[in-house]
Parts: sequence; C-alpha cells; structure tokens
Amino acid sequence: MNGSNFMQGWVALAGSLTMIALILTAFGLMLGIVKPADALRRVGAILGVVMLLMVLPAILVNIWSGMSLWQRLGLAALGIAVWQWRRPRRQTRKRE
Repeated sequence: MNGSNFMQGWVALAGSLTMIALILTAFGLMLGIVKPADALRRVGAILGVVMLLMVLPAILVNIWSGMSLWQRLGLAALGIAVWQWRRPRRQTRKRE
C-alpha cells in the first residue's frame, strides 16, 4: 500500500466528514436547535477531532513502514491473540 495514496484518501474523507458536521451544526444554529455557546464548543470539538484524525494515520503509517518484517508478524500475532482472547466463549450445557 502506498502511504501517500492512503493519506490523500484519508484527508479527503476526513475533510468531507468535517464539512458535513459543520453544515449540520450551522443548520442547528439557524433553526435554533443548538445554542450559540454550544455551537462554538461543537465546532471546536469537530476541529479537534479532525486534527487528531489527520495526524494519527500519518503516525501509524510512519511507524508501520519503519518496522521490520519480524516486528510486523509479531504485532499481527499479538493482535490475533488479543482478538481471540476477547471473543466470547460458547457455553456448554450440563446434562442434568
């Protein structure tokens, strides 16, 4: 996977979701559903989440591409082990 293509797609998706969230906040403000003080907090929260979503994938792609093959395999095995451990177990019925 090419990191730059991934990041371009991720930035486009995050930008689209940001615009939708800001438009919905603006409609809520115009219709009186959202108070002005709440709107400012919501816009701040939206922008904070978007900045986090922009930075986090870049960090993860950088870390992943800097890892060796054995580290990647170990991380994948650890992820599978945690997934298996958290999966609910089937209950066996006891005969009475």
